[in-house]
Amino acid sequence: MKTKEHVVNSISKAKADLEQALSDLEHLPAFDSGAIVFAAHALNNFLGVINGTTELVLISLKDYPDVKVRKALEGVRQATRLMGHTVNQLMNTSAHATPRLLLQEVDVPYLVERACRYYETIAARKGIKILFSSTDVPQGWTDRVALAAVLDNLLSNAVKYSPPGKKIFVTVGLESGRPICKVRDQGPGISAEDQKKLFQRGMRLSAVPTAGEPSTGYGLAVAKELIGNMGGTIWCESELGKGASFCFQVPTEGALAKHSTGDSSR
Repeated sequence: MKTKEHVVNSISKAKADLEQALSDLEHLPAFDSGAIVFAAHALNNFLGVINGTTELVLISLKDYPDVKVRKALEGVRQATRLMGHTVNQLMNTSAHATPRLLLQEVDVPYLVERACRYYETIAARKGIKILFSSTDVPQGWTDRVALAAVLDNLLSNAVKYSPPGKKIFVTVGLESGRPICKVRDQGPGISAEDQKKLFQRGMRLSAVPTAGEPSTGYGLAVAKELIGNMGGTIWCESELGKGASFCFQVPTEGALAKHSTGDSSR
């Protein structure tokens, strides 16, 4: 049987260990919870691209004689699915965080076209074509990583909610002196009632992905916050049965300067 002195010593040691742990915790480097949710959303979409690509390769190698190759690809597919589950949990845990942004001049058409290329493979899995076009526009004054995350969400949604064999039209142009991007799909469209719920965190709409793809309900909310924090705007144009267009506009450096100083002479 333990003596009273032994128990007291154990409690004292536990207390000392706890105080040391708390002291160590105070000296841990601070983490940006906003950056975590921001990265998680981008990672979730990239994982979807990897998983879709792996599925296509597996189909192409259906009769490949080397079983090890197929097993390796199946391992990649399983790993991306497990990671996707983990990332979804991370997004839900950090859903109310706001990331820090680094505003700089960005070639918007180049960034949009690159995002379209990322999604060509996963779109092709459903027989969907992504058609990109652009005109000359001035450099956008924005955070390139945040803008890429917005594009990931819009393209991911366009593919999810488009029936097989349709097209997605992505354009970049100029409106009121600012770059504007539109992602238009040929899906079922969005009702007026559902449009009131768009861009709200965790909101599920009546439309469902056409191939059973997962949807968290957070992507559009994050996109709206990112665009808003960069001085831009994002909105939806849609009618039931006529597809949906998600549009966003980002400022140029001069336009953002006018906005921040309250100059509304435009």
